[in-house]
Amino acid sequence: MKPPNYQTSLAREVFCWYLRRFPWRDGKAFLYRQLHGALAPSEGWVTVRLHRGFSLRLDLADPDQRHLYFFGDYDERREADLITRVLAPGEIFWDVGANLGYFTLLAAASLKNTGGVVAFEPGRSAYERLTENISLNPFTNILTFPLAATDQEGAAVLYSTRGSADGRANLFRPGAAQTESETVSTVTLDGWRDRQGRPGPDFIKLDVEGAELAALSGARKTLTENAPLLLVEMKEAIFQSLGLDRAAIQKFLSGYGYRPVGLSKGRWRLCRDVREVVSRNVLWLKPDLARHREKAARVPVRGI
Repeated sequence: MKPPNYQTSLAREVFCWYLRRFPWRDGKAFLYRQLHGALAPSEGWVTVRLHRGFSLRLDLADPDQRHLYFFGDYDERREADLITRVLAPGEIFWDVGANLGYFTLLAAASLKNTGGVVAFEPGRSAYERLTENISLNPFTNILTFPLAATDQEGAAVLYSTRGSADGRANLFRPGAAQTESETVSTVTLDGWRDRQGRPGPDFIKLDVEGAELAALSGARKTLTENAPLLLVEMKEAIFQSLGLDRAAIQKFLSGYGYRPVGLSKGRWRLCRDVREVVSRNVLWLKPDLARHREKAARVPVRGI
């Protein structure tokens, strides 16, 4: 008779196979809620090889990372598909708010060690996890910087949750669980680019927990000269808590010719108004730019 831990390990493998291979259904979420606690590895920390082509070390005490372990992907899989489809060899990807490095490594894997990936992550704990995860992989085209992108050069206070290298740290006001704070260095993306003397980006992924408009305001020159595609996380709850509005970002970006593209039922669609977008991540592109239209066709984006 096999020992109990063997039976648990086998059940875990079958469960992961089901979660990763079968289409999403309501029953899948129910089973995950019922079984993930009993079937999680006892080690607490695990290193996994994802089908996207890179490895990550995950803290299974973190709900998002545990979900990633079992499903083999974040719930942002559509966004991941988009990035892998539009990035071309030799291009430059900026990951602003890189956290643990999922999108940093996704871009590096997609570029196959051509071009370059630049990852900005100001939080001390998250930055350590970012660099650790990069070290698990063979990519040589990644640069990391412990900096926060905003509209001013200098320093700011970053609020976070004790013991968690998560994506919810912010530069504004602390949430109920954010009892930790640290002073971090801030840069404008334009200023950083000019000092580094590096080529501008072809694609920017921006996830800075409510500081999105500030970060974009610090990238006016980059938006004008490089016209990158933008994937911006725009969580309505965070915006409301800070007294912000998605429409302010649309007003700013429309001045550079950008329009919003939202995700609905697994499909990307060009929208007139960002308030039509129900997904938390919004793709911004310039429909009048041939390069953007060509990339949008790879996804595809409807309505162009």
